[in-house]
Formats: sequence, C-alpha cells, structure tokens
Amino acid sequence: MIILGINGGTRQHNSGASVLIDGKLVSSVEEERISRIKNDNGYPHRAIAEALSIAGITVEDVDMVAMPNLSVWNQKPMRDNILKHDIRLAKVEPIIKKCYWKHRIEWYTRLLRPRLKPPGILAQKPAQIIEHHLSHAASAYYASPFGNERVGVITLDGAGDYSWGSVWVGENGKLQQILYLPYLYSIGLLYASVTNYLGFIAGRHEGKVLGLAAFGNPEPLLSRLLAHTNMKDWECLFDARLARVPLRPFSKIGTTVINELCEGLSREDVAAGLQAYTEKVISAWVQEQVVKLKVSKLAVAGGVFSNVKLNQRILALPGVEDVYVHQNMGDGGLATGAAFEVHARLNNGLRPELAPVYLGTGINRENALLALQKLGAAFDEPQNLAQVVGRLLADGKVVARAAGRMEYGPRALGNRTVMAPCHDPGINQWLNKKFARTEFMPFAPVILQEHAREYFPDWKEDHIAARFMTITYDASDIAKKNIPAAVHIDGTARPQVIRREDNPEYYDILREYHAITGVASVINTSFNMHEEPIVRTAEEAITAFQAAGLDALVLGPFLARAKAE
Repeated sequence: MIILGINGGTRQHNSGASVLIDGKLVSSVEEERISRIKNDNGYPHRAIAEALSIAGITVEDVDMVAMPNLSVWNQKPMRDNILKHDIRLAKVEPIIKKCYWKHRIEWYTRLLRPRLKPPGILAQKPAQIIEHHLSHAASAYYASPFGNERVGVITLDGAGDYSWGSVWVGENGKLQQILYLPYLYSIGLLYASVTNYLGFIAGRHEGKVLGLAAFGNPEPLLSRLLAHTNMKDWECLFDARLARVPLRPFSKIGTTVINELCEGLSREDVAAGLQAYTEKVISAWVQEQVVKLKVSKLAVAGGVFSNVKLNQRILALPGVEDVYVHQNMGDGGLATGAAFEVHARLNNGLRPELAPVYLGTGINRENALLALQKLGAAFDEPQNLAQVVGRLLADGKVVARAAGRMEYGPRALGNRTVMAPCHDPGINQWLNKKFARTEFMPFAPVILQEHAREYFPDWKEDHIAARFMTITYDASDIAKKNIPAAVHIDGTARPQVIRREDNPEYYDILREYHAITGVASVINTSFNMHEEPIVRTAEEAITAFQAAGLDALVLGPFLARAKAE
C-alpha cells in the first residue's frame, strides 16, 4: 500500500509531503527546500511532486492520502474546552473576555474558509485526516527503534488543534491515548513570546535563546515564572496572568505580561531564566509520566523537543533508559506521522522501526557534473576523495559537502554539511561571518562512534538521539582540549555520533582526518546562508559555496576548490 502524507492547506508552517510504501518511509520533502522560503507554509505542490519522484511513483500509484490537522468543525470539542478555560480565567483577568469572543468569531470565520484539497487526481483518492498531536505522536512512535516494547510517547509544541501536548502509550504497534494538554498553558508559546521579546523571530530563533541562556543567571526570572505556575496540575498549568501569554503571545494581551516578568533583566538573564524554567517544569512532569505509564523508554516529537538541553535533562531522569527524538520533530514531521497513523489503522497496527534520515532530493555524479559545468566551477575527481578532504580539514580548511540524498528534518547530518576543524574557537566567529549568521551556541561536532565515549562520557551506544544531533552531552576534558570550538560555555556539546553504516562516505572523511590529527571530531554545521533553508540541489550547493567563500566543496564524487586570490 502506498500512502502519501501531505502537511499543507491549514496555515501550519513547514508544509511538506512524505511517502510510505508498505509501512516504510521512503521519501520526505519540505516545501521550503524547493521554494527557498524558510518555514514555508504554502500548499506543498512542489514537495508532493518531489516526494513522489524520489519514491519512483506517480500520483496514479497513490492508494491513500493522509493529512494532519483536523478540519475546523472537528476541532469543536477542543475549542469548546478552551472556551471553558477562557471563562474561568476571565474571572481573574477580565481582559481574557476579549479572547473568548475572538475565539468564537475566529472559529466561525474559519468555517467559511474551506481546507485546500490535494491537487488534481489526488483529490479523488481516499483520504483520512489525523489530529495534530496524534500525527506528532505517530511520527515519534512508528519511526522509533523500540519495536514492540512498551514506550511512553510524548508530544509538546506551541499549539495545534487547540492543544500544545499529548501523552500516549505505544505498545505492540498501536498507540493508546492518555491525555491532551490545552494550549492555554503552552510553554512552547511562552518560549516563542520571550524569543520575540528578545528581538528574535519566534518560531525560528528559539535555538538562539537556548544558546544565549548559558551566558546568564536564571534568577530572578525563574522564580517569577514559577510563582505563576501550578506544577501539580498540567491541565491548568498557568495562573490567569501567565495564561494571557499563550492566548495572545505577540499582542498586547500577552506581551504586557512578558514585559512585566522581564523588567530590569539583561537579555542573557531573561534567556537563562526561561530555559531553566522550561527544563525544570517539563522534566519534572515527564518524570511523573514515566512512573505513571510504567515505561523506561520515551519517543518524543513536537517543536519543544528541538530544545537539546531539555532533551539532555530528560535522558538523565531516573528510570529513563533511552529517548528517541523524531528526526523531524517539528511540524515538518506531521506529513510522516499522519501517513504512519493511517497505515497503522488500516493494518491493525505497525511495528515501530527506526526510520532512515536521508530521504530527500539526491545529488549524484550526473547532476553534480551538469551543475559544475553549467556554473563554470573548477573541479576534479580525486581517486581517494575521503583522504584528500581529510587532509584539507587537517590543514585548517573549511569544506562543504553536498552528496547523496538530503537529510530529513532540520539537522544537517553529513549530506548537506559544512565541515571545519574545531581546535580553534575562533572558527565559530569565522563561520558566522561567512554565512551571515548570529549564533550564541558553538557549532555542533560530528564524532566517530568509536571515540564518542572518550569525548562524551554519558553517551551510550543505544542513545539513538545522538545519531541525529538532537541532544547535548557534558563534554570531557579531552573534548574541551581537542575540540574547544564545539564546546559551549556551559561545558556541553550537541554531537552527531556517526557509524560507518549510516553514511560511509562521510564517515571515511572523518576517519582520514582522525588518522592525520589524532582528533576524532570536526565541526558539522548546516550548509545554508543565514535565514535560508538548507541547500537541496547541486546548483544551490555551488552557489552557497561561492557566496560563503569556503575553501572547498565536495559535490557528489567531485571536489571543487576556491579560486586563488
């Protein structure tokens, strides 16, 4: 059976498409990678065409269409629950009455705006619509490596279908719903509002806030936030004052509260207080879920779990053996999750199996050669490419790599990657300047699995999250000595632990570098200019390589070098 997952047509960000064939995820593309518009929320016409092409099928071959996010009418029970909370909270904060009426008016207005249908022949295909957080949960559970084990499945994000989170038990290929969390108490939206307060772009720059947090003092903001929080009741987590923020995080109703909470504090202290609050409140609640559900392994998804420091805290909780963070944890993974859930429904379950990560557009010898010739780039085809690139890195050069199929999700994992030696902390400033970026956290390292424990003592071989760069670890003294450019001021790093079977060509480059230098790690950052999506095609890779002024570019089997000054 062929199922096409489509995330689009509901004003959600990160539109995209995924293809499942007989329960196996074979392709997935986000619209932003083709349109070149970051977090593109337009209908994913091009992503659909590309995902089908990669899978080697046509629209005629599709048996079923799966779409995340409920129709407006089917959201009514969730909306009615929110209205009840509005009425209760408005008794303390009268301004919330405005939100009550706005919620009602918005809902009726949206009823008049029909959901966009799939294009062409796809509109005639059988289709199922999957709730937002169930789509997240399915993406985490069915793509996890835990097989038929009993697994706790948790989703947390800003908001979707009037909820900001959910809890499930995954067992024997099926998901059992435990609870939903109303979005009025969304820590994800609180984090977004503070991101906006700090002058960053909400929904895009929360990672900058995470990096900035290490430079500040969490008090007094941590205590100020906790004073408005009821950690014993997550279905009424915020008091009426703080609940104004998720209600309207970017208008006066919410920003007035944020301004009050952050009054007199530096940007660093605001970031630190927010991050400490997020880690403290969420990790304590996750610990409760682990005990209640009687599980030791977790599968998680939703934008909140892009917070790598939070994920480190969760993995360290008593009783937690392993955490799988879905590779595309944000809304870019919804198309995949919806497709998984539909397949499971139609087949009386689906045994979870670790999903591949290289699912996008491919760069091969043929299209790389055409792009190099078209753009007039000087290049050669080394007999031992890994050895040549390893030597360039050992000589202090910065080398981009665009080869094979594009990664699924927000992390570059070797196929759309920029590599650099990380013995000199100054490389972070150099790379930020080259790519016009502003980052407070150092660039992440990739490390050979055989040496991962030396550099990150808490890492274990079964820590799947580390393969996808979705978790931080405390760095050892060896790491601080050998790769200081990859270690943050708080002593942590966000590694990609690589095995040869995951990406042989990329692994071999790092192995050659290690043979020359004795260091088993280099910087791995995404191959894109600031505020642009990661490069997809060979031509985009060449353009970015030339714009950034890097030393060399691995393009498929070819090596292009910067022109001599």
